[in-house]
Amino acid sequence: MNLIEIGWLGKAHGLKGEIKAHVSDFYEDDLFRATSIHVGDPAVPYFLEQVRAGGSVILKIEELDNREQVALLSNRPLFLMDSQVEEKEAEGADTPFDALIGYRIQAEGYPLLGPITGIMDLPSHYLAELTHDGREILVPLHEDLVVSVDEEEKILGMALPEGLVSASDGED
Repeated sequence: MNLIEIGWLGKAHGLKGEIKAHVSDFYEDDLFRATSIHVGDPAVPYFLEQVRAGGSVILKIEELDNREQVALLSNRPLFLMDSQVEEKEAEGADTPFDALIGYRIQAEGYPLLGPITGIMDLPSHYLAELTHDGREILVPLHEDLVVSVDEEEKILGMALPEGLVSASDGED
């Protein structure tokens, strides 16, 4: 069973066992359709009695009938099972470059770099995370910098600016 983190639980709401949920807009509709949730780490399943909007999303969890019971769940991560999420975008590629994880980077003037271990999503651009000679390197990713993609060999050909890897690291 795969779980997808959709947000977190806030404070108890009222006196009858309701709790506020802070949910990513992307998953709000999925939560309104759900009959169960998972809370915390490790995730514990709970059945939902009601999900409603009240300025924010308000959850009523079965068998939790007072403020003190739901307060124990405050500030914990909130999950849905992947089968409860209609759009699978969150479990697939979050960035246009996620498919390149595992690729190595080949660029003129540089040794073969990589493999790419992750993609950092910054507000204005993406960075490939990789390790070279025991150091973490961040390589800017932009479609203008990608020269070629060899899917068979998992090699990403790039036109990179000078200085990403110091000259003491050697060259191919």
